[in-house]
Amino acid sequence: MQPRRLLLWLAVAAAVAAGAGLSRWRAHRAQQVTFTRDVAPITLAKCAPCHRPGEAGPFNLLTYEDVSRKAGQIRKVTGSRFMPPWKPAPGSVAFLGDRSLTDAQIDVFARWVQQGTPRGDPADMPPIPKWPEGWRLGQPDLIVQLPRPYTLRPEGTDIYRNFVIPAAVTGTHYVTAWEFRAGSRAIHHAILNVDRIGLARKRDGQDGEMGFSGMDVGNVQSADGFYLVWAPGVVPSPPNPARGWRIDEHTDLVLQLHMQPRGKSETINPAVGLYFGDRPPTEHLVSVRVGDSPIDIAPGDAHYVMQADITLPTDVDVISLFPHAHYLAQTFRSWATLPDHSTRELLRIDAWDFNWQDAYTYVTPVALPAGTVIAMEVVYDNSEANTHNPSHPPRRVQTGEKSTDEMGNVTFQVIPRGERGEVKLRVAKYEHLLVQADTARNQYNLANALADDGRVDEAIAHYQRATQLDPALAPAEFNLGNLLLARGDFDGAILHFRAARRAQPDHYAAGVNLGHALEGAGRMDEALRTYREVIQADPRNALAHASLGVALAHQGDTQGGIRELEAAQALAPDDARVRATLDGLRQSPDR
Repeated sequence: MQPRRLLLWLAVAAAVAAGAGLSRWRAHRAQQVTFTRDVAPITLAKCAPCHRPGEAGPFNLLTYEDVSRKAGQIRKVTGSRFMPPWKPAPGSVAFLGDRSLTDAQIDVFARWVQQGTPRGDPADMPPIPKWPEGWRLGQPDLIVQLPRPYTLRPEGTDIYRNFVIPAAVTGTHYVTAWEFRAGSRAIHHAILNVDRIGLARKRDGQDGEMGFSGMDVGNVQSADGFYLVWAPGVVPSPPNPARGWRIDEHTDLVLQLHMQPRGKSETINPAVGLYFGDRPPTEHLVSVRVGDSPIDIAPGDAHYVMQADITLPTDVDVISLFPHAHYLAQTFRSWATLPDHSTRELLRIDAWDFNWQDAYTYVTPVALPAGTVIAMEVVYDNSEANTHNPSHPPRRVQTGEKSTDEMGNVTFQVIPRGERGEVKLRVAKYEHLLVQADTARNQYNLANALADDGRVDEAIAHYQRATQLDPALAPAEFNLGNLLLARGDFDGAILHFRAARRAQPDHYAAGVNLGHALEGAGRMDEALRTYREVIQADPRNALAHASLGVALAHQGDTQGGIRELEAAQALAPDDARVRATLDGLRQSPDR
């Protein structure tokens, strides 16, 4: 071979060899899993939101050193899908904020550990995200906290405590978003309710501590159909101006905390951020709870099944759901059977974990027609084989609010559609609850819904039953008095307004309406005295001032009437009725 051709052949051979080597290097690099290129994008997206300074995770997972130290543990908990904490079964319904890992991502962790946790090229390392400092949704319009910090004792099991927090607002506001900042890893989850009639205040501090204990918040209500729940890892939903719940200066927020002592005393002082909308909401949510059937699980029973369902009386869009059970639960599922007998899965959890309960919001609301049956099922294991069983040996477990008792329910947030859809759904909801338990609260809530549906006779009967079951339930006495007043049954109304005031002396609306009933019965002197009593106790009560003003004018005291109506207008400048009545008196020839 000539020298020149030999050199050319050698050059080609070298190029081919170099190309083959490059291909082998690329193949090796593709097979090798590195932290910077493959693992870090997963940990920063799925793990670090909780595993970083100031958040719920017990250690940080930001850097190579952080993650490599925990590599074996990460491989184990991701392989079992214990972490990240996301309980809906893989491949089921799509929810917002899905924290789960794909099969491919789990495989990345496994291969990285097998290969000795290589760091990789620093140039491949993605930047650590800049999470919002402080409030994720921005500075709240109102921040509320406990009246004072609460000291959590070092020992014990699950502690449920409800804290009553007056809303520090003037006038009416509509909350379009909320954000919870725990400030302590001892807080397992939190639920926010509202109380507009002061019932929770009566229980506050009765056991010598701030707030009151237990999972049962009594007659406190959810916030206008919103089920406001927080758990570690939950990302707050951004404000939605079309949806909101109302607070005013008479509203108490009732914050239920589930706390788990961690071996030392801790100061508990969470913060709740509220974000206000500019106008009243246009979409009204209703919370619908399914479940709570009686539970009685014998020791050793490894497959106890509880089911429940409810039929929808109107079309709805299901926005979210929150399932709840305790330690013995193994699986949870909920589904909808449509009028055409087709079914839709709403949620499936194949490995229930009491420590990771969450509210799940659908990526796309689930539209269900009237006549759909929403069902749920929980399977419990009360045997020794259940590693979560708190009792060894197992004991009989029945329905109860303690964590060592059992529960089973799911709360849906829905938007009713169709004519009078909201009130139809409320009636069906409370009729369903009343079948399960004949309580004053269920009777009262059903009566409210029936009254809104125009079914006055039925509403009166259920208010009466509520007051029989709980003579101290002032709102039931008050609403019953209102229905009788509207019918012209002044004596009956007087009876129930007075009962409301005995049960709740600061129920000033009952005092004002008592005055109206006394006027209707022709007992004007008593009416005037009643209005003045309310004003003395609650000087900022615009309705009491206006009612006294009108009554005085009817008695011929025009100047006194003007004086009281002017006071009412100063307190409620946007009340058109007060303004019109005042203008009429000012133009009166008797002035």
